[in-house]
Amino acid sequence: MKEKEYSVIGKRVNKVDGLELVTGKAKFAGDLRFPGMLHGYAKRSEIPTGIIKSIDISKALEAPGVHLVFTGENIPGPNLIGILPPFDQTLLAKDRVRYAGESVAFVVAETKNQAKNGASQITLEIEPTKPVLSLDEALDPASPKIHPDGNVTFSRNLIKGDVDLGFAEADVIVEGVYETSYQEHAYIEPEAVCVVPGGDGRITIYASCQSPFHLRGHIAANLGQPASKVRVVQTYTGGSFGGKDDVAVEIGALAALAAVKLGRPVMVNHDREESIIGSNLRHPSRIKYKTGAKKDGTLVAKQVEILLDGGAYASESPFVTMKALIHAAGPYRIPNVHIKSTALYTNKTYSGAFRGFGVPQVTFASESQMDELAAKLGMDPVELRKKNALLPGDSNATGQVFKESVGILDTLQVIEREREKLKEFKGDDHYLYGTGISSMLQGISNGAEGIDVVGASVQMSQDGSVLVGIGLTELGQGSRTVFAQITAEVLGVPLEKVTVKTVDTDSVHDSGPTVASRSTTVGGKAVLTAAEAVKESLVTMAGLMFNSPGAPIVLKDNFAILEASPEARIPLDQVATAAYWTGFPLMNLTFSKAPPSNYDHDTHQGDIYVAYNYGTHLMQIRIDRITGEVTVLRHLACHDVGKVINPKGLEGQVEGGSLIGFGLAHMEKIVHSPEGRIINSNFADYAVPTIKDRIPTEVVSIEKPTSNGPFGAKGVGEPPVAGTASAFANAVSAALGKRVKKLPVTKEDILILLSEREKK
Repeated sequence: MKEKEYSVIGKRVNKVDGLELVTGKAKFAGDLRFPGMLHGYAKRSEIPTGIIKSIDISKALEAPGVHLVFTGENIPGPNLIGILPPFDQTLLAKDRVRYAGESVAFVVAETKNQAKNGASQITLEIEPTKPVLSLDEALDPASPKIHPDGNVTFSRNLIKGDVDLGFAEADVIVEGVYETSYQEHAYIEPEAVCVVPGGDGRITIYASCQSPFHLRGHIAANLGQPASKVRVVQTYTGGSFGGKDDVAVEIGALAALAAVKLGRPVMVNHDREESIIGSNLRHPSRIKYKTGAKKDGTLVAKQVEILLDGGAYASESPFVTMKALIHAAGPYRIPNVHIKSTALYTNKTYSGAFRGFGVPQVTFASESQMDELAAKLGMDPVELRKKNALLPGDSNATGQVFKESVGILDTLQVIEREREKLKEFKGDDHYLYGTGISSMLQGISNGAEGIDVVGASVQMSQDGSVLVGIGLTELGQGSRTVFAQITAEVLGVPLEKVTVKTVDTDSVHDSGPTVASRSTTVGGKAVLTAAEAVKESLVTMAGLMFNSPGAPIVLKDNFAILEASPEARIPLDQVATAAYWTGFPLMNLTFSKAPPSNYDHDTHQGDIYVAYNYGTHLMQIRIDRITGEVTVLRHLACHDVGKVINPKGLEGQVEGGSLIGFGLAHMEKIVHSPEGRIINSNFADYAVPTIKDRIPTEVVSIEKPTSNGPFGAKGVGEPPVAGTASAFANAVSAALGKRVKKLPVTKEDILILLSEREKK
């Protein structure tokens, strides 16, 4: 059956906001200026934990340019923020501090430097208490309790079949413990907000943020005001990757409190050190794996214990715990599975959302196990994965069955063919070479982590142009372009006639957070449905104008075309005008709700996600024996994306996600002092991939459409992180002939491993 031909879907188009971005016309939050604008800066704790005895702000109030200093005692609302229950994070620490870097007081002055100087004049008397700085300490019953209920943030089990019976049937068993480190989001634009009070008793927050409605709710609560008094406008946002959720809430609420008190705009614009020490990071992990298989490679059992370091507050640890739990078995058929996933409190900077959301950590461990198992069985690693890869109709780890859009085997077949084309290199006295592969899956939508509803509106004007409104944010990923393409395809208008609004809580509907690779799938479905309702009005009107009511009509190339006589066509602006005067609605607000999760909360057996993105990565590397430097010779990323909406945007997403995965696996490492303070809170000491470290990523898309996405599309923002990180680890392990069990594996780590190998 011939695939339908599309006018805009599947075409390589530029970002609809690309011109503003590349010419510098785009205004980011930190670029904004308002008359009388003041600047805010937080005073932070320098110790990881202790009881606050006193906060002396007297000298700060006398400092040049300072207008206001307040503490947790001055907040009219609950002085709490958080993504979800238990909402345990204080806006300003009042009774005790729980990590080095926690905000204790807030200073507002004429300039940022004056606010910073004012903060330095605040004297904190904090009685230190014993910190809990490791997973083992958090698990120890004798350790201090960071929160009243203890040091376990969240813990869940996934149980399928009988894992003991499965291991009894196994011919081969491999076991291992794997660790990953913190990772900083490292977006180019640090967090920034500007709050402007209005004469009508409302305030407007201009924010670099990921979830404007979440921000609105927390600001209103801490002001003690209804949400209708608060308007949030998302400015151009220079990257987020999960990071501009918690922090935007904190600085937004502090700036709002000051702006209301002083009646003047207040800007908070983090510098890099503030961004690193005072914001959420990727969860470090320690993961114990045990995998059993038959002699022919058939997987029969998997047992996993996941420990995540959540830091001082819950943030999104419950969500990440769930995501890690559900993905730990990988994209394979395994009849017997037992996974326990637990997040723990420690007295360190809190962990939260980061692109991949727990999946990179477990994929690294799981795919390491697959390579180890293949070696023990004497099997080719690709063959082992192919033998166990999920197929349509198979039951995955949660017992969910998908009869469509399961393309993991297809991605493996692509990688297998491409591996055969690789140039073979032999190691010598200077270089070692290695090839690694990694397969993964990533749940699309909020799934088990929460309700998944998106509201979108589509409105056509009489001139045939279209305005789209949706509450999901553009963070650089190209979602506005995707929404414009979907609308243009449905209504038959040129892409340039579609405008997608920037997110303003006064003019778009709450669509939940922009997370979980849900924008294209769930958000795009809402836009599609709204556009189809407008299309119905246009088609009905065109039928009347053709004097052929009910006749099939196509909207294409800016015309309404009578399908039976393609030469019969009416310009769409004329149809829209006639529809307006006839009373046919040219605007529709509709909602897309992902099918609800339906699972047992004790075993997590049931339906979790609307779809999964499946992928396999191939990486060939060269290691310099003298310096430990790793050169990526080839990187191929193959993903089942359902349907490609914009190939150019998809490639950018995969390339960007892959670079983050490369950084996680090889370069990025937050370092804490023995006392629990981050000591590399800058880009001189915290290494991130730059343009010179860009790896040569080739993107191959498999299209296995899902009925739950627009035109069959599935999100692709998160999956490449896990695929790249684990493929890199497997390639390094192959080159060294020694299993890498801790990420990142830096140049220094590689030299140590080489030294250990030579001693043997």
